[in-house]
Amino acid sequence: MSDTVLDVRSARTLLRRRSRLLAAAAVVGLLAGVAYVAFVPPTLTSTTLVLLPTPTISGGGGRDVATQVRIVLSEAVLGAAGSTVTPALSVGQVERRVRVDAPTDQLLEIRAGSAVAARATALSQAVADSYVAFVREADRRVTAAALADLSAREADLQAQVELLQQEIDTTVARQKAAPAGSSDGRREAQLVARLRAEQADVSLRLDTVKGDITTAAPVGSGTGSVVSVLQDAGPAVGDPLGRRLLVWAPAGAAAAVALAVALMLLASRRDPRMTLRDEIADAVGSPVLAAARSHPQRAVAGWRVLLRAYEATPVESWALRQVLRALAVADPRPERKGEARPRVEHPRSLTVVSLDGDTRALSLGPQLAAFAASVGIATRLVAGPGQDRSAALWAAVASDVATHPRTHLTIGPEEPAEPADLTVVLVVVDRNAPTLGGAPPTATTVLVVASAAASEQELARVAVAVDDAGRRIDGVVVADPDRTDRTSGRHTLDERAVRAPLPVRLTGVPGGQEPSGETSGKRS
Repeated sequence: MSDTVLDVRSARTLLRRRSRLLAAAAVVGLLAGVAYVAFVPPTLTSTTLVLLPTPTISGGGGRDVATQVRIVLSEAVLGAAGSTVTPALSVGQVERRVRVDAPTDQLLEIRAGSAVAARATALSQAVADSYVAFVREADRRVTAAALADLSAREADLQAQVELLQQEIDTTVARQKAAPAGSSDGRREAQLVARLRAEQADVSLRLDTVKGDITTAAPVGSGTGSVVSVLQDAGPAVGDPLGRRLLVWAPAGAAAAVALAVALMLLASRRDPRMTLRDEIADAVGSPVLAAARSHPQRAVAGWRVLLRAYEATPVESWALRQVLRALAVADPRPERKGEARPRVEHPRSLTVVSLDGDTRALSLGPQLAAFAASVGIATRLVAGPGQDRSAALWAAVASDVATHPRTHLTIGPEEPAEPADLTVVLVVVDRNAPTLGGAPPTATTVLVVASAAASEQELARVAVAVDDAGRRIDGVVVADPDRTDRTSGRHTLDERAVRAPLPVRLTGVPGGQEPSGETSGKRS
């Protein structure tokens, strides 16, 4: 089975033909959405607010809010929060139930959802507490490391001060031992001055470090202490019933329709059945004589009522007239002197061939016979091969039923005592192995097929079977054509190739053609 190309027009045609199925899918989806709202409890959400430090002018006292959101959603925070709730949750479970937003640079909103209100509240509070504890522990470690570094610097500077003092004392002693006014005394005096200046500088740095140690926050009370829970987890709330219905019911209907459309389009790509009249005509190499609405029946009584009381509508009447007159051209009747011209031209006999399983096409044979009788044509309806494929119809036209269901209509084999002007032979063939064996010979043969009821291969097999029987298909009748089908099936591929394309705009100029010089020039 080969894939077929599906354009926009074909897709629209397919969906319009399956509109009832789409409507059913929408109803099913709508009911599924309502059932979801009724049987699946809503997700209740609890919110906890966390306050961040106030940013300073220098920018050193605040925190990057995006970074804090990532910290809340880290494994360390979520894992600790999940282990504190009952029942315990894994990191992945907590992550799926928690959402973190930052409405301002100093505020975090931690939302936790659950079908149980108490669990949502406990999880939201646990995540907030775990985040605060994590930040405070991180700040404590940073503060302890900073104090250790300052203490080491203080000890180092203090050792330098003491070492310089020793050097100063030694230099002063050498200065006193040198003769007054000597060059050694002056040199020692200069060295003492430099050592004291250096000692003063080191002492100044030592005082600065001592001041940093004095003013530094104690361990465990760093900037992390400013991060706190501003508002504990509030009561868990969920969407009201009306809002959930407004969301889930249309969503279910839309999802069901989208799924149905996707399945239809996917199936249609591999559906070999032909819909357009041009496609059907090309498959058998015969023109479409007419298209008519079918009246398929399921039971024997329905077929008998159809033969007895069928009255064609004006549209159906015109279509059936076209069929009879087109076949009359294929079977010209010699004019007899003094014989009045028939009201509707028709052939002497015709075979109506349809495929098994195509119930819509099957009804057009009896409709054609009943219509011919209704316009005064002496018509005989004969059941040919195919009894096993349409038992109800063959039972209705069996020889043991009334042979005159209506005026001018006779059922059964032709008898010399009751000659008929038109003989209609019904033949139903097998799709896979069609044959006309056993069918009485007729002057013309017409193939009846419903839209989207047969593939190109099946119709080609029927055409071969008719040709093997020494006949030819004089025309095709399409039952129940698609309303969007704008083809006629009355022109061959070569004829359609040379025809001018249809206008593409309201100007009336066909696509691909330019206006002639006589009509495109300006008026003088």
